[in-house]
Amino acid sequence: MSNLELWNKVSKSDPKYLKKISFGQRSFTAIDPQYQVRCITEAFGPVGQGWGWINETRFINLSNGDTAVVADVSIWTVNKYDNLFGPFSGCRKFFDAAKNRLNEDAPKMAITDGLTKAISHLGFNADVFLGEMDGNKYAADTGHPQDGW
Repeated sequence: MSNLELWNKVSKSDPKYLKKISFGQRSFTAIDPQYQVRCITEAFGPVGQGWGWINETRFINLSNGDTAVVADVSIWTVNKYDNLFGPFSGCRKFFDAAKNRLNEDAPKMAITDGLTKAISHLGFNADVFLGEMDGNKYAADTGHPQDGW
């Protein structure tokens, strides 16, 4: 078996699960995390049986009064005890002191960020993470990426 066999098999993304994201001058292509979960499930089997993750979540109080949530996600394939790697961290603002607002979804979003990054290290949807889906070709090939999922 080639070291890149899995990578080459899972590296190409279905454009209908991609979305163009823009923040001011910065733009990039994002992948639907549920699509990534489906891809890894196709390769290894149902979550909890052929693959899964372990998560440790922590909250950090920042000097400006904000609170961040960090999820350290480790992923396993085939066997939870013999093939575990990570952690990959995701981070989101949980409490915004200036707005006195809580983001109740921040812990879930931080876990999703860490899980998406961990899955990508196996080669899943590598075309997105390598920037191959950015630019005019991406927009032309997918029709309307901004329609979202």
